[in-house]
Amino acid sequence: MPVQLIKPQPNPETAQRLAETQAALIAMFRALAPAVQKAGEEMGRSFEQMRTHRPA
Repeated sequence: MPVQLIKPQPNPETAQRLAETQAALIAMFRALAPAVQKAGEEMGRSFEQMRTHRPA
């Protein structure tokens, strides 16, 4: 007996939740980016200072 495959219709509620989640993640990463950049710059300065002030 053959089985008929039925393609499900997209659920608008799922699409809405996905869009909200995506927007929240983008906002979170955009808010976090300046702090990550500053931490990276400070770490680079620290490494440079360690490299130039090595004990003999």
